[in-house]
This record gives sequence, C-alpha cells and structure tokens, in this order.
Amino acid sequence: MSFIVRKASEEDALPIQHFMVKTGVNPSSASTDWSSFLIAENDNGDFVSIVRIQEVAETIGLIRSLIVDSEKITSMFILEFLEAVVHYAEEKGFSSTYLMAANKATFLTSLGFEKVTLTDLPEELTRLEEIKEHIKKDLPIFSKK
Repeated sequence: MSFIVRKASEEDALPIQHFMVKTGVNPSSASTDWSSFLIAENDNGDFVSIVRIQEVAETIGLIRSLIVDSEKITSMFILEFLEAVVHYAEEKGFSSTYLMAANKATFLTSLGFEKVTLTDLPEELTRLEEIKEHIKKDLPIFSKK
C-alpha cells in the first residue's frame, strides 16, 4: 500500500480532529494553526498519521503531535514518515529541528537525531511550557541539525 504525505489546510481541521479522537488523543490539545500539520493518507484517502511542526524561531522547528493509526501502518512507515517530516522541516528553512519523545526512541538515531540535554536546548525552546513539562517528566528531547 502506498501513502501520500501532504501539508494540511484549514479544510482538514475537522478530519484532523476526528482522527485525533479516533486514535485516543484529545483534540483540544491541538493548535488551531492547521497548516502546521502534515498528513499521511493511504490509497483510500484515510488518514494514517499526522504530525505538527511548530515554528519556534525562524530557524528552529519542533516536531510534535505525532499521531499514528497503528492498525493501518507499519514501523517502517513511521521511519519513512519521519524522514519526510524532517525533509519538510529543512525545506521550510529550519536548520535545527527538535522532537519531544514519549520514550527512549532510540530508532531516531538512525534518522540522524541526537538526544540533547537541557543545557543543549536553545533559549527559545526552554521558554515553552510544554518543553518545561516534558523535561520535568524526565522524557527525552532529540535534535537534528
């Protein structure tokens, strides 16, 4: 099965919210800037994954809200999707892209990500409440430069 990755538009707001509910994520936690999302769809036009890339500063992006429908994808798909996300971030002009991981996520190193410490984070990121909470929970943050 093949997949199409595309940038979301305002018309995708409701389908994104439905996808989030279907996969068990609270849609109220999502941004209203729907154009910051990338969508992966299967041949039937069904969402299989979404991700949000937040512009933190002109050259810094933050990959967040990676949501997948585990019934419709494989682990290889996740790697390929993340590669497409990183490529998109580079095209957007981000020289550094960060990702808040929910676990050790050692597979990210195969994509060129490196685990970073609090002292390695740029000030623009350390000001974000989500980053502070993530660090308090002792969860890892990765970067790709």
